[in-house]
This record gives sequence, structure tokens and C-alpha cells, in this order.
Amino acid sequence: MDDAAFQQLLLREEDLEESFYGEEPSAAYDPAFVSGDESGRAIVDLTNMLTHGTHPETVHHASALFTNVVGSVVFHHVAQFGHGTCRQIYQELFDAVHTCARYRMELNDGVQLDISRVDLGPVELGDGGFLVRWLSTVDHFRIETAWVIVAKGDVLTFVNARVPDESEIQRLAHIAVDRVTEPTGAS
Repeated sequence: MDDAAFQQLLLREEDLEESFYGEEPSAAYDPAFVSGDESGRAIVDLTNMLTHGTHPETVHHASALFTNVVGSVVFHHVAQFGHGTCRQIYQELFDAVHTCARYRMELNDGVQLDISRVDLGPVELGDGGFLVRWLSTVDHFRIETAWVIVAKGDVLTFVNARVPDESEIQRLAHIAVDRVTEPTGAS
């Protein structure tokens, strides 16, 4: 699969039920770990590595970011790894999320967020997956976010959504993993 074909695995605006528009993915990331235990640091490091495709075994990576006027956000990242590394990275992410109850990070615009894990459970997608719900607080704002992370063969799918409808993260993750299963650009 070449880079252009790999981009076809990403979610698109027409996959989203609300009125979203695409943005440059780098606008959303590059957080820095501020405080918490080592599992929080591992989460920040691993998500940055996924976003930038900096792991030495990364074969392909792609990201998409969508936002809307009411503050909903959908971030989708997909990465293909060589030499069996996908399963290892999946396990590192799972272990870090499972261990981490809370951490503090700073976004690239200087805002610091206190992040607490609210829920963690399996999803029946791919060769293994999990859904984790986070509560982020900054001043008096509370932001609920859900992640679905799924390994399918040598491809890791990461869907990060801040949307009011709890079932939406599951729906989007199904679309994303279906595209990995049938990489034709259609789900």
C-alpha cells in the first residue's frame, strides 16, 4: 500500500453525523507531559509518536482532524508498523492507559489540562481494541473525551472524539477499522 492509498483509511467529513470541517491535524497535538506518574508520561509520548509517525518501525501513518462550531472534535490517526511492532505498541498503550488514573499535560497553545480516566473497557473490533473515557478539566471547564484504540494486523487505529453522543465513538471506530479490513477507501 502506498502513502496515497494509506490516506484513504482515514475518516472523512461525510462519515461524521454532525456538521464538521477538516483542519490541519498538527493544530491539535504536541502535548507535553507536566505531572503525574510514568504511565501518564507514556500516554503523552506514545500519542505524540503516533501522530508524527516517529517510531522507527512506522511504515505509513496518516492523521485527520475535524471540528465543528459547538466544540466537538474528532481526531483519527492510523499507522502501519513493520516487524510485529503494532501489537507491541498497542500493548504499551493499553498498559499505560490501564495503569494511569490521572495526569496533567500542556497543549501546544500553553493550556494545561488535568486528565482523569473515567472508564476503560474492551471493544469488539479488529484483533483487539479498547475504549477509554477521559475527563479533562481546565479552570471551570470540563471536557469529556473518548478514545478507541484498535490493532488490526500491522495497523493501529486511534480515534479520539469529543462528541456528546456516546455511541458516536463506537460508530466512527467501526468505520475506521472496516477501512483497514477492506482498504478500498469505502467502508
